[in-house]
Amino acid sequence: MGAPGRIIFLLHAHLPFVRHPEHSRFFEENWLFEAISETYIPLVQALRRSLEKGVSGVFNLSVSPPLIEMLSDSHLLEKFSKHLMKQKELAEKEVLRFSESAEGKLARFYASRIQELIYTWEKIEGNLLKEFAELEKLGKLNLLTCVGTHPYLPAYQSDFASIRRQLGITVKCFERAFKRKPKGVWLPECGYFPGLDALLADYGFRYFFLETHGSLLATPPPKYGVFSPIQTPNGLYCIGREQKSSREVWSRQTGFPGHPEYREFFKDIAHERERSYLGEYFYSGDTPINTGLKYWRITGNENKEFYSPGNALRLVSNHARTFVAEREGTFLDLIPQMDGNPATMLCPYDAELFGHWWFEGPLFLEAILEETFGSTVLEFVSADSVMENSADSKRHSPAFSSWGEGGFGSVWINSETERFYPMGVKMETMFKKLSEKRKTPFLIRVLKQFEREIMLFQSSDWAFMIHNHSAEGYARKRLEEHYSNACALFDLGMSSVRDNGILASLEKKNNIFHWM
Repeated sequence: MGAPGRIIFLLHAHLPFVRHPEHSRFFEENWLFEAISETYIPLVQALRRSLEKGVSGVFNLSVSPPLIEMLSDSHLLEKFSKHLMKQKELAEKEVLRFSESAEGKLARFYASRIQELIYTWEKIEGNLLKEFAELEKLGKLNLLTCVGTHPYLPAYQSDFASIRRQLGITVKCFERAFKRKPKGVWLPECGYFPGLDALLADYGFRYFFLETHGSLLATPPPKYGVFSPIQTPNGLYCIGREQKSSREVWSRQTGFPGHPEYREFFKDIAHERERSYLGEYFYSGDTPINTGLKYWRITGNENKEFYSPGNALRLVSNHARTFVAEREGTFLDLIPQMDGNPATMLCPYDAELFGHWWFEGPLFLEAILEETFGSTVLEFVSADSVMENSADSKRHSPAFSSWGEGGFGSVWINSETERFYPMGVKMETMFKKLSEKRKTPFLIRVLKQFEREIMLFQSSDWAFMIHNHSAEGYARKRLEEHYSNACALFDLGMSSVRDNGILASLEKKNNIFHWM
């Protein structure tokens, strides 16, 4: 029998689909390279070490379809392998530059770290998906999925055809990657609207997750709040996010990652070295690209002090101990009120927080598993093992919600993004008209690529970037490009002229779900 307190520690791994084979180096492709080298490989290394130590506990990893596709793409993986070698070359130049100085010691730390990344990457033969599946077999991961190209689903609640298209692709993509159907699904942006559970049920999903108020404002209110899964009218199970554990990790003011001893994310040597020294690889046009080599700690003010990996590692252990102790305290207060039932806590985070934004994050993950080893109060569990039962016998209708700023839809539907949604409606109208034509092999190719353009257009990432004014220009360009591509495909499909040039070009560039 397990501990009475159960933590579903969920890492949501997602990146927008970015692939530019027309360029040997493209700025936004670096998002994937940073995530692999700073989050996904270090996560694998941490879980492998915990296995060697005999430490129990499971993390839950939702891998989005766009990420699955990019981690399966030989073109992108070859580019990433080159990226690691370029990082290695630069780190070795830094070692020679600084010799025995304090900077030189840190440069040697980075050179050694990059070499370990290369070793792991080569050992797993560049196949992270296979490694994730192996870690699931070994009991360290529980794999989930996310919906399609990561659309904010409440924006499409009047267009079930779009949602069904995205859900169908979701199941097929996961099954191709992991040789089984997914049981659990992370809703993009945690976005839920009443009735969505019926659509999820149609595609075989058994459970999903909610923002806190999506659960607490359910009808009727859940007896145990967010501390037990609840069953929806259509028989699925869901659970809401526990807020305190989120604040400890997410909060810019009080969260662990903001401690002055941790590495400063925003001060990379790409902005401190001459272009001739860095080399053209670390430039996109006139814009420097982060190298991953950063010498400064957060410090707490503008005058940054030198980063010490040793001090940061000691702090990681303290923060892991605090995190586990806080959860134990919560469970000890909860358990007497659970009527003999176990208490369950959902702690979800973007996977890329651990390692990319918070450099020491993967070590924190490793440390919290160690801190719970042998605990009689709590354990880290797979969602599959606890999400098909509830301590609450009633069925509940969750409320409209998201985990975005403000808790509803304003991040994705606002005055800055509203002009794009009618474009999406027009794309669907064109697609429907084209679908009514007699199917020829050529038209089938056109329709498949049209669907890819629609789904890529629907990604919530673009609206998020526009709202946050982060890579806003690229996001707007992507939306406009996918719309323009759809218009070109519509004209091509309606014409009697079979111009394969346009179609072949789009099939090569935007080849997500090439198997559909």
